[in-house]
Amino acid sequence: MPDGQQTWSTRSIELQRARPISELRLPARATNSLARHGVNTVGQLIARSRQDLKNEIHGLGIGSISDIEGALKQEGLSLASSGRALRYTRPLSRHARNHRAWLAGPPILKEADRVQ
Repeated sequence: MPDGQQTWSTRSIELQRARPISELRLPARATNSLARHGVNTVGQLIARSRQDLKNEIHGLGIGSISDIEGALKQEGLSLASSGRALRYTRPLSRHARNHRAWLAGPPILKEADRVQ
């Protein structure tokens, strides 16, 4: 019967990770910010570290991140540590690509690259 118990616990973990983040009862601002950046399930959320949330998801401040950690703690889960964070990425939108290019500024040409 240990195999049956192992399968059940693995299955329950998979089901818990597949749950939508709306079931965590987070504040609307946190839920909307996460959804806007493609974080729709608990599994996608716990794969990110606190630093990832702070740097990559606009609209999440320290208070929202604390709310997320509290909701996860009630479920017996936690965010990933900095070293083991997995990446759930989606392609950047045209707006995001343009914004990053604008923040980076014009490319600096090396002396050899300049047209004479």
